[in-house]
Amino acid sequence: MKEFIAVDFETANPKRVSACAIGYAKVSDGNVTETNSYLIKPIGGHASFQSKIHGIKDEHTYNQPEFAGIFPKIESIFDYPLVGHSMFDKQVLNALSDHFDLGLNFSYTDSCSVAKEKLPGLKNHKLKTLVKHFNMPKFRHHDAGEDAIACANIFLKLQGHEIEQNLTEKEKTISEFIGLAKGILADEEVNYKEAYELLYWLEDHDHFSTQHQNLNLITQKALDDDCLDCFESLEIKTMLEKKLKELI
Repeated sequence: MKEFIAVDFETANPKRVSACAIGYAKVSDGNVTETNSYLIKPIGGHASFQSKIHGIKDEHTYNQPEFAGIFPKIESIFDYPLVGHSMFDKQVLNALSDHFDLGLNFSYTDSCSVAKEKLPGLKNHKLKTLVKHFNMPKFRHHDAGEDAIACANIFLKLQGHEIEQNLTEKEKTISEFIGLAKGILADEEVNYKEAYELLYWLEDHDHFSTQHQNLNLITQKALDDDCLDCFESLEIKTMLEKKLKELI
């Protein structure tokens, strides 16, 4: 893929529609040629738990436009394939499109999943780990603009032949879940963003969630208060490990 746009969102509260920052990095002919980032007035306001992660608070966004107001400035990025370092950013973008009736139609590649396929021996496949693995410059993690640049450069390093698979829809869903679960468990802890990514994935895969209600209920319960303590994190981790043993 010679041209693509790497994107990254930060969210202000547990709702996937609550984007409070977007960053993007455009790649042309194998080089990052354009970067930008915007603060966004989030839907539902800021929750303290999320603010502690990325440092964005109401004082930073109260006078910023909502996503619909920023959209005309970034509309052209959807003319390119999008790349994000998890399914989380795709979930956020779809929620924003639905909320503001934007009707977005875009292709999306999860660079984290690509990294798992290409570099199975790494201890995990998070941005920081891959940046270090490829000897890239240090960056400010959870800054949307810098995360997008890191994602773009990582994906450039990862690009190679595509792995072809002929799977049924059920097999694809199970395979996608296994990849998601392995990624979450790679560093043997579950953080809040991973927990929400899991919850959003379960919400989007009703049939799987129905078959694995205990995982769905535990994840929902853990996030009911909009944060994740160490005991809730451990409970999700234990359940994910159990599900992987059942499915692999």
